Amino acid sequence: MKVLVVDDNKNSREKLRKILVKAGHEVIAASDGIEGFHAYEDNKIDLAFIDWTMPRMSGTELCLRIRDYNLKTGQVSYLILASAKSKKHDMVEGLDAGVDDFVMKPYSESVILSRVHVASRVLETKYNKIPKVGHLKDRVIEPIAILNREHVLIHRMTGVLEVVSNMLGEGMPLPKKLLDWGTSSALTINWKLHEEKELFYIDLFIERAQEIHGKTAQLYTRSSLTKIVKEHDLIKKLLLEMQSAAKSYNIDNRESVLRLRDVLIRYLPLIRFHAAREEDVFLPFSQRYLTEQDVFRILDDFRRVDSEVGSENLKSKLENIEQLERILQIKEKAV
Repeated sequence: MKVLVVDDNKNSREKLRKILVKAGHEVIAASDGIEGFHAYEDNKIDLAFIDWTMPRMSGTELCLRIRDYNLKTGQVSYLILASAKSKKHDMVEGLDAGVDDFVMKPYSESVILSRVHVASRVLETKYNKIPKVGHLKDRVIEPIAILNREHVLIHRMTGVLEVVSNMLGEGMPLPKKLLDWGTSSALTINWKLHEEKELFYIDLFIERAQEIHGKTAQLYTRSSLTKIVKEHDLIKKLLLEMQSAAKSYNIDNRESVLRLRDVLIRYLPLIRFHAAREEDVFLPFSQRYLTEQDVFRILDDFRRVDSEVGSENLKSKLENIEQLERILQIKEKAV
């Protein structure tokens, strides 16, 4: 492959160049972002290693410029952002810039070669013809398609709960049956069905990432993946609180009304942001690590979760959502 190395540190740049040349790749080196972009324009680059912090133009700025250039020209490339171990950059920022992968500095030969291997696999599948990571959700493997379809159900449920929250804020009385329907459906669909599946998916992704990158896979768990896992715990806690608050709700008891509304106010923005982070960042990024055998394994786990929830139970909860939408006159479904 033709590889571009952009790093303002001469020693780091030379070490990486030697690793890549030894592995049989053609290497073009640049000492800053501006020089790197010109080198990218002048050559058909397959893979680029780009330092995060550089003078004149940062690594993320260079990645954005390269992605814009690729949009205009149709060029395909794989971008890897390099970060020193002392830095704590957010993976989301890099992915928003169109980065495909990350590597820790100082450079390790085994890690660099593993990244090159992943890049080769991705380029072969032509995933990188889609310049923005978020757009990859238009071409997803079946487990991700399932999770995204369940996100639609969760968004519909969220729309119902938002109306309930507004009615509580206005002091309107709400039937206990309506609250029981809403909170039990949210717990079943969001936690027992969806989040349980996500936990299987995340565990397998971490397993694959560690096989490929070793200890450096900790980079993923230090950024947006850590937030996703922590949010899972908080989502479960809030769903249980919500169900408990709904059971103790009494329109004549202001404290019980405020308790239920407080839980809803904390839950609603969390679940929306959580789903968006997964759809736009984690799921598209993680799918490239999974093999066909992994997909079959995940689908088996998903079917087991479906069986535990029960088709009749799920059907009942979906009917609850539709009834609640009619009762609350929700015409536009939240998607």
